[in-house]
Amino acid sequence: MKRISIITLLTVVSIIFSSCYNEKIKEVNIGFIAPLSKRATDLGLGPANAMALAVEEYNTSKPSDAPVVNLFFEDDQWNNELAESKYQKLRNEHDIDLLFISNTGGTVALQDEILKDNIITINPLNSDELLSSLNENTFKIAKSTEAANELIAIRIIELGLENVYIMHYPNDFMNRATKAVQEHLDIANTHYKIVETHNDQVDFEKELNEAKAMNAEAIVFFGYKEYGFAMNQAREMGIDAQFFGSTVLMDSEFYDNSEGAIKGTEFCFFTPADGNYFLAKEFLENYEHNYNEQPESIWPPMQAYDAMNIVLQQLRDVNSSRNKQQHLSDWLKLRLHQVRFHQGVCGNLSITSDGSSRGIYFTMYEYVEKGNAQKIKR
Repeated sequence: MKRISIITLLTVVSIIFSSCYNEKIKEVNIGFIAPLSKRATDLGLGPANAMALAVEEYNTSKPSDAPVVNLFFEDDQWNNELAESKYQKLRNEHDIDLLFISNTGGTVALQDEILKDNIITINPLNSDELLSSLNENTFKIAKSTEAANELIAIRIIELGLENVYIMHYPNDFMNRATKAVQEHLDIANTHYKIVETHNDQVDFEKELNEAKAMNAEAIVFFGYKEYGFAMNQAREMGIDAQFFGSTVLMDSEFYDNSEGAIKGTEFCFFTPADGNYFLAKEFLENYEHNYNEQPESIWPPMQAYDAMNIVLQQLRDVNSSRNKQQHLSDWLKLRLHQVRFHQGVCGNLSITSDGSSRGIYFTMYEYVEKGNAQKIKR
């Protein structure tokens, strides 16, 4: 029996490993953790539909050698404490290669896990200074929290309103929105008071009495549908201050809880008129064709659609451009950093060195009727 030489053995081993590295990626599994029930569902349901639409369009038009993409959803009920269990479920049941998550707190909570697992994570709804300081696997293909909400302070100053009462929900996003307003009010020497309310609070009599006592000319509601009750209470108490709000006001339950008191509220928002109008119009038409309805709030699905399409655009040539010894996440990380002026429905988007995006610019709108807002002419 012939003895196999060490050179032959090494050659065989080399061929085996080479064939492993040269295997094409046939499937990519993507998970999305978002609020599909309970609170802030306009930040989950619409984006989930938009992502599914983008994946369907990709799978039906992709090059023959590009991987099939599978998309899986988990409901975090807008509770960052559920992020880890939902992430583990996606990993265990679907072996996800890539994660999308919309909750800022949840994104932060998963940092150790995604770095250990080498999973690229994308927040398609929020981008702020905290998220930009996290690990290199985290990307933010979304509006800037600070830039969007500072518009409210600029508007208050523009209108010459004094004695501003700010109520905010106890999470990181609304804290940062509040700080963005606070910084501008400080510069303008505008008097204000900031109050943090409780999770699931529905009675705001104490806070509104404070606002009334300080003769507030503006009340800012940085929170979710529960603040609809506060708006209604304020009007019933005879408070006629101008209302302001954040990007989430178009949740239909916000209107219902306010019993219409939300009308006239000014808030930072985004519509096709603020992005690439014709691409956005086409997207919304396709959305309605697929789901027989328009999204409650337009900007979350628009941003999610762009974020998903940026990733899918990279995957189209992953098997021809990836160094076969590169892990998918390492390859994708490099590709995402190279994105410049992607023509999305929200605008022409670029990704910067800290993983955040540029190209999405919110403006001020007024809530006119249920589900309807119009841009403020200034």
